[in-house]
Amino acid sequence: MNKRNNFGVLSASYDTARRGYPQEVYSYLKSFIAGTSRTTLDIGCGTGLSTRELKENGFSVTGVDKDKSMIEVAQKHNSDITYIVAPAEALPFESESFNIVTAFTSFHWFTHEKAVNEIKRVLKPGGIFFAALKDNRYDEKSSAQQTEYKAILKKYVGDKYNSAKNYKPEAILTKCGFNKIEQEEFPVDEYYTVDDALTLVQSLSYWNLVPEESKP
Repeated sequence: MNKRNNFGVLSASYDTARRGYPQEVYSYLKSFIAGTSRTTLDIGCGTGLSTRELKENGFSVTGVDKDKSMIEVAQKHNSDITYIVAPAEALPFESESFNIVTAFTSFHWFTHEKAVNEIKRVLKPGGIFFAALKDNRYDEKSSAQQTEYKAILKKYVGDKYNSAKNYKPEAILTKCGFNKIEQEEFPVDEYYTVDDALTLVQSLSYWNLVPEESKP
């Protein structure tokens, strides 16, 4: 596993710092599935935040993540949900098993043909793939804060730090046969204490690239 992508060692900070999704996101998903089954696979579920919220919103959900440490934390939160350790590229399910596949702030880690074809394989005919990406708002105040913490990280990570995301989901989804793609945005404000904000930064993948002696 790429060191940057090793979220397992960040599981405690990730579980503490990451916030849930606004109800509008789940209402939007529900608007596509009226009258259909809600059998759902949540890929890249991490510590199970989105998986638990899906269950609370009436979805029959299974969580999948490739990192065992993240799954172990997820299981401690809710033992009633089935969690499985598996990568998006090799899902251990029969074809046409789910009505819905979701990826909450995780699809950018597996936006490639092999994983998308796996998603398509496990979806039932007419099924839905729903990807939610929690991204930063670029107003003046938010941008200033982001610029500052990124500059600090880059100081210690050096040339390995690259904040650009090669995230173009429409192209790969179209290539793999998803023929109706829609997008929507839901603005939400999240407020953090200084300590919470520090923990959030320490849950980012780039934290793995900071040398141990520099982390204090």
